[in-house]
Amino acid sequence: MDRKKTRMLVLGGYLGAGKTTLAVNLARELHQKHGKTVAIITNDQGNVLVDTEYSKGAGLNTREISGGCFCTNFDNLVSNARDLVVTGKPDVIIAEPIGTSTNIMSSVVAPMRSLYPDEFSVVPFTVVVDCVRALDILSSRKERTESTVDLIPAHQIREAEVIILTKTDLVSDEKADRISDKIKEILPEARIIPTSSADLRNVDRIMDLVLSDEVSAKAPTNEKNPGFAFEKAKLGWYSGTFDMTPSEDIDMYSLCTHLLKGVAKEYGADSVVHVKVIVEAPDAAAKMSLVQKDMQVDNIRGSRYVREKGMLILNARVVSPPKRLEETMRGLIEDVRREYDCTLEVTGEKCFMPKPESPSHFFFE
Repeated sequence: MDRKKTRMLVLGGYLGAGKTTLAVNLARELHQKHGKTVAIITNDQGNVLVDTEYSKGAGLNTREISGGCFCTNFDNLVSNARDLVVTGKPDVIIAEPIGTSTNIMSSVVAPMRSLYPDEFSVVPFTVVVDCVRALDILSSRKERTESTVDLIPAHQIREAEVIILTKTDLVSDEKADRISDKIKEILPEARIIPTSSADLRNVDRIMDLVLSDEVSAKAPTNEKNPGFAFEKAKLGWYSGTFDMTPSEDIDMYSLCTHLLKGVAKEYGADSVVHVKVIVEAPDAAAKMSLVQKDMQVDNIRGSRYVREKGMLILNARVVSPPKRLEETMRGLIEDVRREYDCTLEVTGEKCFMPKPESPSHFFFE
């Protein structure tokens, strides 16, 4: 690893694939086992991200670029990366683009490696793929519905130089092998690394890649598909931030579960792309997520019970008109107020459908 340059890992992948969890786990392992300092740059269409708070809560120097993809905010990405280098001198920066991003190789990876070769050593473009949903994404035979969103995640796989299969603990070895075989049919040259946040299997292989001198070299392309814009236009994006004041001890796990079950009840599994909630108080925190019908605990810090004033952040990416999504989220928050006898004062709220974006840089051959 060239010590004169900051290693940069652009970690792509669709909503709910497990990018942030992987990034935080990788950062911890790099620090604990190799003494490396890692910083993270998060990215989203909305503002006030669960992912940002989660990364900060893990003790990582974190920057957030909101309101649009890295591709349209490339100069901002470079500025934040440079600021991290000056203020924190990280050995590695992990940059996590929005889950619906397309052509990241052409609009982020290639410009970064071509324009700033003396400052950043760019790791081969790495895309995270959810094992639980991979076969559905890659299948060409399934029936498409109004809620089907698979063109973008399949495109992201085609762009990759390295594929990281997450959540392998939730599928059989036979299914994981079938997924790898299917990916190799599409992308014969891809390096595939199966892993899991449950046991951190093969995280050493990912660390070896990051710590090596290997750089991104794949030729960028310009893949145009009207379906990308159509899939993005299906999604409503909700971000809400609330000051939370309990009147008695609250079980954060129960509260988060109650909220996510409410979302699952309001929308069918195919419509729930990714919903995340984090509750933070001075001495405790809990983060949980919902992808389709599957709910999981991403992190609990300290006691699961909280009585001190804290903060609740809710991010929802759902196949829904924004107005209906906003009304649904507000109704669910009100239900939490009643059920858990707490005050939830909104400090920030935004619900919208993202507008089409134009990359500020675009390299392709």
